This record gives sequence, C-alpha cells and structure tokens, in this order.
Amino acid sequence: MFCPLDCWDSCKLKVKSEKLKVKFEGDSITPYLCWKLNNYFKFPSETTPKYNSKNIMLNETLDKLADILKNKGPKRVLFVKGSGNMGIMQNVTKLFFENYGATFAVGSTCDGLGEEGIIKGRGKSLILPTWIIKNAKNIIIWGRNPYVTNIHLIPMIKDKFTVTIDAIETKTAKNSDLFIQVKPNSDFYLAILLAQMVIESEQYEVSDNFDEYKKIVFSYDKKDLMKKCGINNEELMKLFEIIKQGGAVLTGLGTAKCKECWKTTWAIDSLFYMLGYFGKKDRGVAFLGSSGYGINNPFSMNHKNKVPLWDVNLDDYEVVFVQAGNPLVSFPNRHEWQKLKNKTTVVFGKYMDETAQIATLFIPSKDFFEKKDVRGSYFHEYVITNEKCKVKNEKCISEYELTKFLMNEFGFTGLKSEDEYIEEILNADLEKTGDEIYRKRVFDKPPYSDGFFTDNGKFKFLNEDFEYNKKPFEIVTAKHDKALNSQFQRDEIIYINPNSKNIMLRWVTENIPEKRVVFTENIPENIIYAKGGSVINEFINCKGENAYYEIH
Repeated sequence: MFCPLDCWDSCKLKVKSEKLKVKFEGDSITPYLCWKLNNYFKFPSETTPKYNSKNIMLNETLDKLADILKNKGPKRVLFVKGSGNMGIMQNVTKLFFENYGATFAVGSTCDGLGEEGIIKGRGKSLILPTWIIKNAKNIIIWGRNPYVTNIHLIPMIKDKFTVTIDAIETKTAKNSDLFIQVKPNSDFYLAILLAQMVIESEQYEVSDNFDEYKKIVFSYDKKDLMKKCGINNEELMKLFEIIKQGGAVLTGLGTAKCKECWKTTWAIDSLFYMLGYFGKKDRGVAFLGSSGYGINNPFSMNHKNKVPLWDVNLDDYEVVFVQAGNPLVSFPNRHEWQKLKNKTTVVFGKYMDETAQIATLFIPSKDFFEKKDVRGSYFHEYVITNEKCKVKNEKCISEYELTKFLMNEFGFTGLKSEDEYIEEILNADLEKTGDEIYRKRVFDKPPYSDGFFTDNGKFKFLNEDFEYNKKPFEIVTAKHDKALNSQFQRDEIIYINPNSKNIMLRWVTENIPEKRVVFTENIPENIIYAKGGSVINEFINCKGENAYYEIH
C-alpha cells in the first residue's frame, strides 16, 4: 500500500487493521514514516455528507449532485482538482466530467512553472533513479530541503560531499558540507555565472541553440552577476570545482518561484548539459520528475473545454466541483476563489476544511486505504499499488464509485471496471520486486541516455533571457514538516528580519495581523518567509496555468 500524500517520497506502507483501528508502518524502500503519516489519525476526516451544512444520507447526496448538474448545464460547470491524493485512480472522475462537457481548470500550484523550463530543454522531466544518486560522488541540492520534504533521500547521501544552494539556511543547508546562500530568485544568475566559467574553460558539450545561449551568457558582467546572486569569489570557486567533478544535481521548487523562473530551470539544465551530466551512471539532474512516466494513465486527455487555472473568472460559472482541494486557502488569487461562497460549490474530499465549510454540497470520499489504486513517484523509480483494507464504510464513496453513479445517471457508456483500469495502468515494462511494488525497467539505463524527448532528440539550450525586475522585498515560501498544502498542522506565521527595509516592514504592518508575524535575525533581510501559503496566498496574484509567488 502507498501513502497518497503529495510529496517526494511516495512511501510504501504496511497497513494493520486492529479492533476497527488502522495503523501505518514503513515498509521496503521507505522503512520509516514522516510526522504527517505518524499522526494521520489525529486529524479526523469528515465522513458525513452535507447539504447546506446539514447532515444527509449518501444516496441523497448523489441525487442532489445529479440534479445540480442536470439543472445547470455543462457550460456553467467548472471542474477543479487539487492534489490531496496522488493515486492515478483519483483522475477517473474526469471521464464523467469530460463526457458531460464541463470546463476544466488546468494548471499547477506547485511544479508546473519549473517543469515548463525543463520541457523546453529536455522534452520531458524525468526522475533521477536512486541507483544513480547512490553512485554519485557529490550531491548538489539546489532550492530544495529534503530534510523536510524528502526524508528517504537523506540515508542515500549521508556519506557524500553535499552542497546546498538556497536563499534560506534550511536544515538541509545546516547539514551540508558547503552552503551557498543566494538572494531569492537569483538562481538564474548563478547558473549563468557558472556557465561563463565552463565556457571559458573550453571543455564543454554543445547542442541546439548553443550560439544563442552563449550570447545570453556573456551579455552579463561577472561582477554584476555575483552581486545579483549575493555570493563571493571564494564561494564561487569552491562551487565550480565541485560541479566539474560530477554529481547528482537535485533541484527543487525554490528555483522556480517567480514568473520568469521557468528560465531558471532551463538555465540550470543548460549549465549541466555542457558539463556532461545527462545520460551517465554517476551523475544527472532532476527536478520533480514525471511520476507517470513508465506506466500508463488511462485518464490522460486533452479536454475539449478548459481554462488556465489562474485565469479562472468564477463569474462565468454557477457550479464549481472541487475534488481533493482547498482553494480558499491553498490557491493564490484568493480574491477570485472567495467567490465560491456565492456559487453552488460541490466539494468531494476528506476534510471539513475552509472550502468544504462553505460548500453547498459536501461529498465525503473514502480514505486511500479503502480503495484500489496505483501511484508512481516524482523522486524514485518505483510503482506502488493499493488493495482495499477491510474497513466497512457506507457513508463515503470512492472516486470510481462516484464516476460509475454519474455515468449511469447520465446514460454515458464506456466506463471499464476498476480492475480493468488498474491492469491497464500496470500494463507496462515493470518488474515486480515485492508485495504491491514494482520497479520501472525504463530506468535500468540512465535517463536521456538514448536522447532527449525533443523534436530531433537533441537537448535545446536556453535561448531566452531572464526578464526579472528586482523587488524592494521578496517572498520565499517553503514546506512545513508538519503540514502539506492546507492539511494537518499548519504554520500560519510569516518570518521577517527586523532590520529589513522600511517599505517591507510597513507593508507587513499594514497587511499581516500582528499575531501572524515573528521577527528573527535568522532570516535574511528584505525577505518575507512563509512555511506554506495559508497567510501569504491572500496577496499572491497569478495569470496562466502555473502559479508563481510574487507580490504585485
């Protein structure tokens, strides 16, 4: 069985059911569990359906949902899916809403912006299999904090020389052999600075767009780049010597927070392509890799009706169906999502969170251990399956069961059985390595060793310059070890240095309640640091498909 939470580790679990209670234990590739799973049942889910906040029976809930969808019509219905559960079967609901003709809000609150840059160069964003990480001499962690977000990486790298590049001195930074502290949103400039040094060494690999890339690289003055990054020459030379030796470069969301930062992930890839990091057994570069690569997704589709998530205008819709998400807290553009309070909002999920509390109709979903499913990982090369744990639950409904009801109610055909979908997902080149766990054989070889997923199979160098206007102060958001998105125990504090510029201190005073502010000199000046978005998302406004974190 797998943990469904949206994090790197994609833990394999043992689930024990004793006296009507369920208990989790680590298993196999993930022998221990994080705080969130160890305390999972301290945050009880809501198991009673509700209509206008009043308890009703599940069959009444389903009838009301069908009536709402029949009476309003598809053009006025918006489908929004969060990432509360990463199982592939969670997407089966899309089959009904696509047949029905609803509009899908398409985009990402998380890795979409950084992935955009990866795709520009490589064509696809693949993981770096764990055996390559274990082979690597050095580990370069760039904009990522695995001591909080990826705890099963730590044993793999504990005996290696580790470099962390980050704007904040995280726990990972404190446990590294070398910490390079950069200014927020300056990672592009550091990648360009290092690229200058690589090209000047006259030992590098080239590919498509290299001449354009080289012009961009040398359009910057070295001293100006160092100033933009906030690093000194000694730090720069140490870092350069290490990356020349080779290693595993593990980048995270910290590299892709501003609107222009898709160019940052592309610039980092371009730097390490020159150094020969791709397609090798002892080195590589990985962002959040595609968890679906190497298995099948029967629910992948190009929606007939869709709108970029951050261009949604809720005035265009009467009904909003929210699955496994809490837009009122987790989404930027909060002014827009506040309109859910005046819509017919249907929430299909586990928790009575802020969005569920204002919903017209709340449909409780079964927990992950109560249904069959499959998931991959954006960190490791394994695929894990779920079998239903024997817990009787007649108040809640699974995603497949809800889809089956709606397909029948509307007379739509083509829905396969649950087992057929599971079989289709697993009908790939997989090696069964244990109970409920498979390894993707596609990662027997290093990623990209047979070429890239571009039109001609070649890597594409960065060919667009970074157009970022320096702000008087910056936002830095990170994960909290006891929360995930809006779930579990949130940290609803922002942290600032009291010696910051008056313009930032004044903004904080005018916009953030005093009880939500902690002053600390452990944070660099002129940075608003938030562990999660529950407070700061109120002031973040985005456009397009992929979220970015800037105050305008």
